[in-house]
Amino acid sequence: MSDLGSIYLGGTAPSTLVRAGHVQARHRAVAVFSDALFRGERAPHCPHWF
Repeated sequence: MSDLGSIYLGGTAPSTLVRAGHVQARHRAVAVFSDALFRGERAPHCPHWF
């Protein structure tokens, strides 16, 4: 579930998680398309420390 959160929030590209073995993609093109689909304009940032 943390992998989905990191993709959705833009912290990690889906293709990175595919290469790490955390996510499966049937075709390489799907991972590349997912990168473009979930890419944000800027990197996520949280100004508050927990």
